[in-house]
Amino acid sequence: MITVGQITKPQGVRGEVKVKPLTDDSSRFCVLKTVTVGKVAMRIDSVRVSGTDVFIKFNGCNDRNAAEKLRGQFIYIDRAAAVALDDGEFFIADLVGAELVAVSSDGRIVIGKITSIQSFGAADVFSVDRIDGKGMTFAFVKALNAVYNGQTHCLEVDSDRLKEVAVYDED
Repeated sequence: MITVGQITKPQGVRGEVKVKPLTDDSSRFCVLKTVTVGKVAMRIDSVRVSGTDVFIKFNGCNDRNAAEKLRGQFIYIDRAAAVALDDGEFFIADLVGAELVAVSSDGRIVIGKITSIQSFGAADVFSVDRIDGKGMTFAFVKALNAVYNGQTHCLEVDSDRLKEVAVYDED
């Protein structure tokens, strides 16, 4: 399952919800017929996109009270319903559990495992359990020159750029 959005609040009085998209193209919601909300499969009656906002009306969700019960829930799709990726693209969901490797002219150093990813708008923030048992976070920025290898489940980043954006847990 791939997380594509999070329901932020009810919209109006007829059961529509506002969704925070977790995809780079909000119009992708317009082609979806069914999704999983939390752990429940739900059919979509209608979708409208206004700028970066997405509004969805689910079948059976007919008033504000029903929509309120969905607040905070994540929306998932089956991988089969996901768009095809271009070379160099990857799903954020694929990165959780991946090995983080820093690459420099001196070689490759395994940093640890990616444990979670938070979306904050300007940049996603990755949390990593380092191999030394400590933690770190870093902002996922273009300057990292990240390359994901799905075969080895490994995310390689530029070592020097990682040092610039990483924050290490203190003991």
